[in-house]
Amino acid sequence: MRRVPKSQLVQPGELERAIEALTRQIGRRQPILVLLDADDDCPKHIAENLKARCHARHADVNISIVIAKREYEAWFLAAARSLAGQRGLAEQLDSPVDPESVQGAKEWLTARMPSDQSYSPTRHQAAYSDLMDLSEARKARSFKKLEKELSRLLGWQLE
Repeated sequence: MRRVPKSQLVQPGELERAIEALTRQIGRRQPILVLLDADDDCPKHIAENLKARCHARHADVNISIVIAKREYEAWFLAAARSLAGQRGLAEQLDSPVDPESVQGAKEWLTARMPSDQSYSPTRHQAAYSDLMDLSEARKARSFKKLEKELSRLLGWQLE
């Protein structure tokens, strides 16, 4: 795994450098998943741009680009019921009707914690990812895209 800030990754040449460094570590035959937040940008536009850049420089590497609409935490909002009562979240949680339209998913999570706590990606993201119900997360279209791309990379058949 290699973490590169989105602001850096979208700069010309940076994604290509990151892919090159990663392939030196894991080999060019291993699949690579690039996952980042769209924030206020169009996920499809970002993905197409990054995909074209990857193909131009690394056509021999199996790379998938997945852009979480708005932010990764929108997937937690989609799966909110399964996260109720976990790691500081309220005992009763209902998902927003359209979790990917919520601007400020991190703030949404914080608002559902005791006043002396707040959501922190470094403290909560991995745990919530482990705990969330994947069937609930599928309410987020970009999460379904993640599943599709992981299946493709790993040669799995989706049910």
